[in-house]
Amino acid sequence: MSKAEVIQAYERYLQAFLADDVATIDALVQYPLAYIGDGKVSMLDEYPIKPSALMAAKAWHTSIGMEYEVVGISATKAHLVLKRGTRVRRNGSPIEEVFAFYAWTKTTEGWKMFAVSDVTVPR
Repeated sequence: MSKAEVIQAYERYLQAFLADDVATIDALVQYPLAYIGDGKVSMLDEYPIKPSALMAAKAWHTSIGMEYEVVGISATKAHLVLKRGTRVRRNGSPIEEVFAFYAWTKTTEGWKMFAVSDVTVPR
């Protein structure tokens, strides 16, 4: 078990999200994906959003100040917490703060995300 492997998988996910690379995102997700939203859990058989559409709707250019940590790991499961990140416009002005929890599972293909919950706070 390696925290570094989980962090590497998460960083690949972040890069794929910002690049609107849904194929790579799909390769990093173990479906069904549990999305923990406001008062409900959804089990999803495909990635629920198109990153470029979300980014366009928010005028979101990139994310900065990403602070994350693997807070628990076993041979088959890991929890990674995004302690804080800031979504910013092209001019660098902040849009919102984001915080998230990700659950990962070890597969024969490497670490894959199987659950996520996020909180966003407008700035």
